[in-house]
Amino acid sequence: MNFTFLHRPDVRKFNYKPQFYVPEEEKTTHSETFDPNKFEERLRRNWDRKRHSKKNNTNSGRSIIWMVFIIAVLAVLAWKIFSIFN
Repeated sequence: MNFTFLHRPDVRKFNYKPQFYVPEEEKTTHSETFDPNKFEERLRRNWDRKRHSKKNNTNSGRSIIWMVFIIAVLAVLAWKIFSIFN
């Protein structure tokens, strides 16, 4: 077994193949033109969907209420137990 304190691991090698921008190829793959109105509508729709999904998700609020309730009950029980021993 070859054990050394100053062992340096080998350099990691990756199979990186650089991608280059080819304007002709870009034109054929993305032939539709950019429409700012469609983009704005899609953006608003996505934002509205996210906003409403956060509004409808009240589980986190309920869990916080339950945690506060449980902590309050435990505090009252601890107070009663300590008041008995005093």
